[in-house]
Amino acid sequence: MAHNAETEGAASEQRIMRSAYRWNTAGGILFALQSTIMLIALTRVCDVYVAGVFTIAFANANLFMQISNFGMRKFQASDRRGEFSFRTYRASRVSTCTAMIVASLAYIAYSGLTLGYDQEKILVMVVMCLFKAIDSFEDVFTGGYQVQGRLDLGAKMLTIRLLIVSAVFIGFIVVTGDLLSSSIATTVSSAVVLGAQIGYVRRAYNLPNREIGPTVSSVLRLLRACVPLFLGDFLLFYAGNAARYAIDVFLDDAAQAYFGYIAMPVFVVTLLAGFIYSPLITSLTDQWHEGKVGIFAVRFAKLSLVVAGITVVCAIGVWLVGVPVLNALYNTELESYKLELCVLMVGGGFLAFTTLLTVGITIIRFQLILVPLYAISALFARFISYYAVANFSLAGAAWSYLAVMALSSVVFALAFAFGIWWLRPKVKQ
Repeated sequence: MAHNAETEGAASEQRIMRSAYRWNTAGGILFALQSTIMLIALTRVCDVYVAGVFTIAFANANLFMQISNFGMRKFQASDRRGEFSFRTYRASRVSTCTAMIVASLAYIAYSGLTLGYDQEKILVMVVMCLFKAIDSFEDVFTGGYQVQGRLDLGAKMLTIRLLIVSAVFIGFIVVTGDLLSSSIATTVSSAVVLGAQIGYVRRAYNLPNREIGPTVSSVLRLLRACVPLFLGDFLLFYAGNAARYAIDVFLDDAAQAYFGYIAMPVFVVTLLAGFIYSPLITSLTDQWHEGKVGIFAVRFAKLSLVVAGITVVCAIGVWLVGVPVLNALYNTELESYKLELCVLMVGGGFLAFTTLLTVGITIIRFQLILVPLYAISALFARFISYYAVANFSLAGAAWSYLAVMALSSVVFALAFAFGIWWLRPKVKQ
């Protein structure tokens, strides 16, 4: 009987794992395609300048989302020893979401004054930041489900919510042709759906588990532990989008839209790589803590080769069919940007590799090294992107992105290798 129970338990775990992979894949694709789906709808109804406003608003919202995320998801998913309770993670996320909203409002007000944004562009940016704050709040629940062995629940929530909000956005754009009202409707619907989903999972599965409530000291300890991860994610995201900010300064909204069109496929490499390594974070964490350093290092080497292979395949794909596909999607003509499209795709491969390395650095708890590394990348990105865009327009934006991502991958690989060597004697043997 005991053997049968163990067998049934193992079979149940396998079913949950397979479900998690499927739903995580679906949710990841939709999340990565979120801006693309919205942008496609916009270009069919509105002009290229409106598409440009949406592009920079979405990029800014994602940048400030790094404040609300605070680098916490990787830490939470690898918290296999239960150092912090879910309620502590949730309370911390409430505080970081609040900080995100305050910081984004201050930045938008400053940009509106210095760059001459009109009222509608400012309001669209504000609403987009609120929209991404909801995404960030959901993320802490998904992390809680993952730690407790039910990543599939969080992935289902994400997939269903994104389908609904995408439909709402498209419907409002088609009916009203107005970006601001469509963004407001989408944000409201996202909040309502998320609240309903959290309540359902609590009633049906009693998850996340009820635990001792957070204390001020536990929240502060968690935030202190995640500061390097937050600074790292924020600086890396800035480095990856520095070209967009340079375009916002030196070029116009139409140029912003065209860069958004050719940058769209960049997410593919990071997305596909994330599908492979994200569900493996917990097992990689266990191997590190069990002292299986050799196996841990070999698995990361194999994952790195997978990222390289995905990058090569995707780069060949966009060279062969990228322009016709994008032309059809956005109802525009992008043949003159074919080389820039491929350059951005290779840069996306380096970004995926850098993201994988940050996961490894977090698992081995060497995250303090992230801050100086990301600072190097961000400073390099700031100077090279502004120079390149000012002098070479969109071609400069593409090549500067590749240069920044290549530099980041090299310095992060060296740091990860050093961290394994340095911390290896300190893990369980």
